[in-house]
Amino acid sequence: MMCKKKGWQFMKKIFLTSYFAGTSAIFQQFISTIKIDDRKVLYIPTASAVEEYTGYIDEGKKALEILGFTIDEFDIAQNDENEAFAKIASAKILFIAGGNTFYLLQELKNKHLLQPIRERINNGLPYIGESAGAIILAPSIEYNKIMDSPSVAPTLTDYTSLDVVDFYTLPHYIEAPFTKTVQETFKTYKNKLNLVPINNSEAIVITDKGHSIVRQP
Repeated sequence: MMCKKKGWQFMKKIFLTSYFAGTSAIFQQFISTIKIDDRKVLYIPTASAVEEYTGYIDEGKKALEILGFTIDEFDIAQNDENEAFAKIASAKILFIAGGNTFYLLQELKNKHLLQPIRERINNGLPYIGESAGAIILAPSIEYNKIMDSPSVAPTLTDYTSLDVVDFYTLPHYIEAPFTKTVQETFKTYKNKLNLVPINNSEAIVITDKGHSIVRQP
């Protein structure tokens, strides 16, 4: 599946997944095709802070380490705006992990990070978005209300997001424990938005050629 967005600067290096540990082989293929000068990953687990289950965080970090990457873990919510901006500005690879999308967006907006993240991605910063980290690349995250509760983000009143891609990632497609909420989201928005569903063994790879869905071998 290939698609181009008019106006792309043809510099994007984006890897979107439902579950990074389940798609690390795809990522290894993807990262081997682009030039990287530093294997240090700025890893942002912020979205997981309001989740009961967070096993995917350690699994994702372990998968990165197995592939030879070093991890600089940084929680946006626990640090001030200047430090967060500096981290984004100096990142060599940016990874935003899964969790609650609304809480994540709230914290990104609280620290005024949408614009600097958008600019860095558009100018070629390799970006890994896992679940919530994939959803926030859409123009808005409002479609994710069925899967995630906005109640954990009480100060978030505007759901406009990074707007880096012109589609809406639907992660965990027909995957437990999200089966019912994913199906309801798909049914509600399939004729309204350009949804791109992916299961836990698939990734959306975005390069200068557009985007493609790749399955874990």
